Amino acid sequence: MPDGNVEALAASTNKENYAARMLGYNRKTFGDMIHAMKSYNNLRGDDNVIWHDDGDVEFNGEIIDNMHNWGR
Repeated sequence: MPDGNVEALAASTNKENYAARMLGYNRKTFGDMIHAMKSYNNLRGDDNVIWHDDGDVEFNGEIIDNMHNWGR
């Protein structure tokens, strides 16, 4: 039996479809957000990023942005 202590584990992915669902965006909107975010951060389309469940975007081990900033 669990003792009542729960540790939340952060979810992250480099898959665009999963990231869109995880962050609550439809895929088309999320695709537009990705293009804008990558362009702003001087990334190419093939630069792989990792999305975290709080919206943070990681590239080369550093948090560079938050996808929710692009959802407006």
